Amino acid sequence: MREFYEKLEKADANRDYRFATVVEGEHIGEKMLLEDGRISYCNSSFLPLFQNEIIQQTTTGVISADDEKIYVELCGAEKKMVICGAGHVSMPITKIAKMVGFTVTVIDDRKEYTEKAKEAGADHVICKPFAEALADIQGDQHTYFVIVTRAHQHDTACLKMILNKTYAYVGMMGSAHRVGIVKEKLIEEGYPEEAVNAIYTPIGLKIKAESAEEIAVSVLAEVIAIKNRNRDIRMPRNILDSILGSHHKGPLRGRRMLCTIVEKHGSAPREVGTRMLYNEFGESVGTVGGGLTEALVKEKVQELLENSEIKAYMMHAILSVEDSTKEGEVCGGTVDIFLEEV
Repeated sequence: MREFYEKLEKADANRDYRFATVVEGEHIGEKMLLEDGRISYCNSSFLPLFQNEIIQQTTTGVISADDEKIYVELCGAEKKMVICGAGHVSMPITKIAKMVGFTVTVIDDRKEYTEKAKEAGADHVICKPFAEALADIQGDQHTYFVIVTRAHQHDTACLKMILNKTYAYVGMMGSAHRVGIVKEKLIEEGYPEEAVNAIYTPIGLKIKAESAEEIAVSVLAEVIAIKNRNRDIRMPRNILDSILGSHHKGPLRGRRMLCTIVEKHGSAPREVGTRMLYNEFGESVGTVGGGLTEALVKEKVQELLENSEIKAYMMHAILSVEDSTKEGEVCGGTVDIFLEEV
């Protein structure tokens, strides 16, 4: 099973990945990973029989096959944000981007500013001239470029590099005059007018932002709106690190169960694809909703971990409005949460 998670960790951002897990039936717990429609990992003789049906899925969810239920997840790649500039606006952008799940790289040619980016929590900080730093960043359809440099010549240098890459988004901060100068120069130098005019600028949603923090909120709101046009799901980095271990720490200790919301009906605190990893010592990473939902899941996981024969289990949680209110949740609903030992 470790191989399955290792392959997810190394998934190419520009390829179509989806995996299938039997969540109810005789073959419960069996998995298959497809890369561009081809089997990349499989520990099942059952799932390949439904390969075509899995490929045809356009959304993440549960399908039925021969009286068994299969959870099919369309896997998104890691969402990356590259922030060009480490000035005062960059710091809250970095912090909020980290809060909402981006892996953040900050670039600046001033060492004292890049040190502040490290303090703000950036995953990667590069202290080099902008063009030189961007030459080492590949870019892909899950990379979001945010340009908040201190001068239009730096904006231009950044855009010349970025427009030759693949990206999900490129936005640039600046006044209408400054933006106009940059765009005009790029078009004069032969960059496609369509690509230049597609740059999000002035950057961010129009919320009359004034402070650096308000600008950061407007930028992330715009980025999130674009990101969520395609609601793919990515295995959270903290979950993968806790299963496999990372360069900084080992995996979550002891026996562990991965808890994944695979179906929901009515109102529930979290969406399909939300995950939590929970171990026999009561330690957890991630959340499936907090409150009543999480309490029920943790109770069931503890029960399963005490029974070494059960490696996978589908939990049906009914959250009545009355019970949800008592536990601090706002409304009821039902969620199906798949529990599997990893």
